[in-house]
Amino acid sequence: MSQVLSPVLSPVQLAPRPAHLAFRAMSTDVTVTVVGADLDALDWARSRVCELEQRWSRFLPDSDIGRLNRAQGSAVQVHADTVTAVRAACAAWLVTDGCFDPTVHDSLLRLGYDDTIEVVRERGGGSPAVSLPAPGCAGIEFDETRSVVRLPAHVRLDLGGIGKGLAADLTVTGLLERGADGALVSVGGDLRVAGTPPNGDAWVIEIEDPRTEQPLTSVSLSSGGVATSTTLRRRWRSGQRPHHHLLAPTTGASTTNDVVGATVVADTAAWADALSKVPFVDPDRRDCFQYASCLVMYADGTSSTVGTFPA
Repeated sequence: MSQVLSPVLSPVQLAPRPAHLAFRAMSTDVTVTVVGADLDALDWARSRVCELEQRWSRFLPDSDIGRLNRAQGSAVQVHADTVTAVRAACAAWLVTDGCFDPTVHDSLLRLGYDDTIEVVRERGGGSPAVSLPAPGCAGIEFDETRSVVRLPAHVRLDLGGIGKGLAADLTVTGLLERGADGALVSVGGDLRVAGTPPNGDAWVIEIEDPRTEQPLTSVSLSSGGVATSTTLRRRWRSGQRPHHHLLAPTTGASTTNDVVGATVVADTAAWADALSKVPFVDPDRRDCFQYASCLVMYADGTSSTVGTFPA
């Protein structure tokens, strides 16, 4: 008696569904997207970003950065993450010839930025601020083997944006190491993507125009970092004089040219953030964008590009 065999049906191959998380950390909005991972990955990502904030915030006296800034020239034992961050900040200072400078801590304090931006903005008033030049990274020492950092006695650090970018980089790396197929982490707009995107093709990142808060363009990435800096967000007054957080390191004052925004696409979010400071300090600088591209936005509504943006 013959037997009728049922056909073997191949399962439909569906792209893994992405999972999303949004929360506040590092005084900003954080968003996480993971592809091909369970919700435990999102919990880990939240813990990782908050852990890095506890180590790197200049507003927390017991953070590694807080202890370094009070050390008065003595060597300090810190977490390996902090040595990585100091190394990245010093490298960016060298590559940008000081346009990016993580030693603007005292310069920001002199202008009144001594607390979170919400507190500083609400306070206002006070005496007119006298700017203080940043000392630069020369003389900073770090030992990655022993996890030790020493700052010169007159140097204090504010990792600022590069800390947010590096947090995004480290969190994406950790998510992939924990089995995620793909991941996106954005810390205050400093964004890193890697691995399989939700649509299986590319990570599509919208670039917002800080002048209008509307989408300006978009970039499609298989992997990499995107960061936008602007003079239009973190603003406050002291002695009725307006300031913003993007300083010219040689003077310690807020930049005053017509550049109001810069978006950089680079290999990592940390490098993208560091390079995004360059157009504000030296609008004609091009040499450090050999491996990155930049969209520069001006107060009159026009824009220009450095490199083949967004390649």
